[in-house]
Order: sequence, then C-alpha cells, then structure tokens
Amino acid sequence: MTRGSELSPGAAMLVGSVAVGIIIVNGPTVATQFSESERVKVVAEVQAGLTWLGNQEPSAGINWNYEIHNVSIPTATDATAVDDESRWRNPAMGRLGHTENWQGVIDYVNAMRARLRTRWAYCVFFVKGYPLWHFAYASAPRIVMDYANAGWGPDNIDRVFAHETGHIFSCPDEYSAASCICTSTHGIYDEPNANCATCAPGGGIACLMKANDWAMCSHTRRHLGWGLTTARVPQGAPIHAVSRSRDKLDIFFTDQDGRVMSAAWEPSMPVWWEGFWHINGGMAMAGAPVTAAVRGPNKLDIFVVGADNHVYTAAWRTDSGGWQGWWRIGDIRVPHRTPVHAVSRSADKLDIFVTDVSGRVMTAAWEPGFTDGWHGWWHINGGMGAPGAPVTAVVRSADKLDIFVVGADGGAYTAAWQPNSNNWQGWWRIGNARFPAQAEINAVSRSRDKLDIFATANGGETLTAAWEPGFTDGWHGWWHIRDGRARPGAPIHVVSRSTDKLDIFVTGTDGFIYTAAWEPSFTDWWHGWWRLNGGRTTLGGAVTAVSRAPDKLDAFVVGGDSRIYTAAWEPTFTDWWHGWWPMGS
Repeated sequence: MTRGSELSPGAAMLVGSVAVGIIIVNGPTVATQFSESERVKVVAEVQAGLTWLGNQEPSAGINWNYEIHNVSIPTATDATAVDDESRWRNPAMGRLGHTENWQGVIDYVNAMRARLRTRWAYCVFFVKGYPLWHFAYASAPRIVMDYANAGWGPDNIDRVFAHETGHIFSCPDEYSAASCICTSTHGIYDEPNANCATCAPGGGIACLMKANDWAMCSHTRRHLGWGLTTARVPQGAPIHAVSRSRDKLDIFFTDQDGRVMSAAWEPSMPVWWEGFWHINGGMAMAGAPVTAAVRGPNKLDIFVVGADNHVYTAAWRTDSGGWQGWWRIGDIRVPHRTPVHAVSRSADKLDIFVTDVSGRVMTAAWEPGFTDGWHGWWHINGGMGAPGAPVTAVVRSADKLDIFVVGADGGAYTAAWQPNSNNWQGWWRIGNARFPAQAEINAVSRSRDKLDIFATANGGETLTAAWEPGFTDGWHGWWHIRDGRARPGAPIHVVSRSTDKLDIFVTGTDGFIYTAAWEPSFTDWWHGWWRLNGGRTTLGGAVTAVSRAPDKLDAFVVGGDSRIYTAAWEPTFTDWWHGWWPMGS
C-alpha cells in the first residue's frame, strides 16, 4: 500500500547496491515489545523477501546491504491519536541520533547510504501494538509494517515486504481495492499500470504488486527500471540495427500488432538492453521493415510504410526530448512491408529509396536547407522492379551513392549518383545471375570507393560481386561463396567491421544461421560457412548485423518463438561468438 509519494529520494530504479535500514521499535509494554525470536524473525523475513526480489533480475546487479537497529521508546499507544506514526517514529529517530521529525528519517537514510556506500537507500520500521494507517505501507523513503502482518501473519512478512519495497522503487498497487488505474504511468520508463485488476483483461495476471504473489509480471519489471518488456515479432521479419555512435545500439521493428518499436543498448545501461518502446504511436503492417539512418552522431531517422501504403518518417536526437514525428513523405503509394532503404551520404543529408505499387524505383531526399521538408519523389532513370522490390543503397565515399535492385527480368541492376553528375547514371546490369523478384541485394563499402554486393540467386546459391575504380571492365562476379545455399531470395546481410573486412550472415536451407568472413589476408578467399552458435529461424528469415565499434559485431534475428534474439562477437572472445540471448520476457 502506498501513502504519499511512491518514489524515494535517490531510488529511481532497482539496480546496483541498496542500503536497507531495519528499525525494530519497542514500546513500554509487553504488547509493544519484540522478543528475541521475533527480532530474528523480522530480519530473516526481510532478507528472504529481498533475496527473492533481487533474483528476479540478475543482470541488475542488486546487492542488499543491511543495518539493523533495535530501539526502545517510552511512548504508549493511543488509539485516538490522529497521527500515531509520528508518536513512535519521532522518538525512535531520536534514539538513533537524528532529529525527532520526518526530516530525521531522511537524514538517517542519507547517512546510511553514505556509510554503506550504496547507490540507493531506504528504511523500514517494524512495530507491535501501535495503531497504523494500514498494516503495511510505504512512501519515500520508508516502509512501515506491523509485525502481526494482518491476515498474512509473520510467516509472510517476506512477500509483503517485497511488495512494499516495490513501492519504494516506483511500483504501483495492482489490486482493485487500491483503486488502481491502467493508464497511470510509473517509473523511469513511464510504464502504464497495465496489470491493474480493475482494467486488465481477465483482471490481470499474478504479480508481486497485485496480491503479494511470488511472481513478476513484465509491467512491474519496467516499473522497477528493469530492461526489456515483452515483444513478439512475426517470424522472418527483419530487425533493423544501427550504431548511432561508438558502442551504442538501436534496433527497430514492427511487432505482431503492427506497432513500430525500438530498443537501445549502451555500456552504461545497468540492466543490459532497454525498451521496448512504441515510437509515437506509429503503426504499420505486422512485421513491416523499419529502416534507420544515422545522419550524425546520436541523430536517428527511421522510415516505414504505413497501413495506408504511404511512407512515414520519425526522428530522434539527444536534445530533442524524445522521438519527433510521424511525418508522411510525399504522396506515392508503396506496397505493404516494402523496405524503405535510407542512407546518409554526408552529415545531415538523407536519401531514401523504394519501389512503388507500379514497380517504379523512386527516391526522395532531405537536408537542413530544405525548409519545405522532403524533396521528391523522383523516378530514377525509368528503373523498374516488382512492386515493393527492395532498393538497397550504399555510400562508397562522401556524397557518392550507388543503388541496387532486381529488375523485372530477374537481373541485378545498379545506378549511381554523385554531385558532379547532372543526374543519376545507369541502369547497368551486373552479370548474368538471376534472382527472385523480391530478393534483396545487400551492399557495403568496405573502404573508400570499393563495393561488394550479396544476394541469393534463383537456385539458392549465395552469391557476391565486387567493384572498384580499378576494374576497367565494370563489375566482377558473380561468385558462389563456399558452396553456400539458402532459400532463393533469402537476404544475405553484410557488415564491414573495419577497413576491408567483411562478415556476412544468412539463414541456410536447414534453418540454421550461418556466417562467413573475408579479409585481404585470407589467401584462400572466403572463410566459412560456420553455424552461429546453433541459432535458428524460419527459412529465408532475415539475420541482421551491425558493427558498433571496430571489430565488434552484434547480430539479431527473430526466433521460432517470435522473440528477438541477439549474439555478439569481438576479438577478445576466444571462444568465438557469445549468445544467442533472448531479448525481453
């Protein structure tokens, strides 16, 4: 039960070290005094409840630190007193050397935190026989509990105390008698109280904050400040990942309900990933690709085809106070689930590419000087593909763009743009390989003005081709990479983790996730294929990857249970890849 503010000073999220002061208050009569066994019982129950609570999120690194005080006061009980708590609490604080008022409680908690060198601190008063507002209640920065524990009894102090500790760390009550409201928001994530019994479907599920249950629901986890909530994504859907600055990761996707979602990670986050967040109410078809571009450090722009077949964008930067948008870009109509590929060809300049409902390869552009918003759409040199066919793009050096698409004849085509040309140049066909109409030709620039592309052909061969200025005869390839095979058209995701180093990822014909690598020192060409730690997904499912710092790789996939999984690699991992880890509950 809460009384007053839920959030104690300096107790915003339950992570790291926590100081807990257990103050057992003994009055002048036998009815108000604790026996030795009862004092032992109190401490054991408190510690049991907090041990359980801390074990619910091992990655939060919760470390409980205790002070135990047994104080005696001369104050008699008075059933008629208006504020009986202050009558026994204030003299108890005096016995501990603090002022006999509410400020004394705050001073004690702050002093304890300094003594024990913890991140957070709060205290609990246990009493017997004194009339209380409720048998157990909490507000910043203290809990009050009666030893009898009402109908729960002393043997259940542990679960009631864990519940009251939830209030100290922003959790609301979820039972109907507390008049909870599903739309009220709590904690650092402003998480709704969506397990509230008065409004949750079926009255909600078992949870610590609902009926002191030994259970932890996803909403309470978020109220406590713990990492990821639940997300379910259609199998095979892409999880788009970007690194907006060194060692910072953001992922984007559309979940099973069509919500445009994101999550984020950086080393300073105390509980691994944080999210999932619904971005400004954005909606699309379930599993629709949500693509992102980084146009400058900590500046993100995302793109998706909405349920009305129009292209939408939203933007985020560190000083914006959250996501801005959504804004519709022009009037063209694009098939559902079409990827809107985006690149930043130089600081704060954006270019996006799609194939519309008529199969036209289209582009639009934005830069800060465009006071009227986005410019475009333009049809690129008459280029055509299947409606919704992916048009991928790469920046091989500042302000130089190359794009790729599978044409209506199944061939791979490319076009190029740079500032000193009057318009787009192309289209040129790359070799004679043939691909499914919706195949994605993924491209990367591993060093200045060098291009490598990857796609899975009609026969399931995993193919690559390359170009650089020294190739006077155009593109070289296609080459079959180590006899690799996948479902025809399956995306082969590529990342360059440092200059001239390539890593690729694909789902094989057996549903396992495979990777291969190339760098100039490999005299025998590509190395691989290797199964990536037994990870599996649906045939043809997208496996995406990003390099958040030189030679560090993070991969993402939707598993067979529709959860998002991630794995990571860096040179210090002598035992190869780490993961896969499920993201969220």
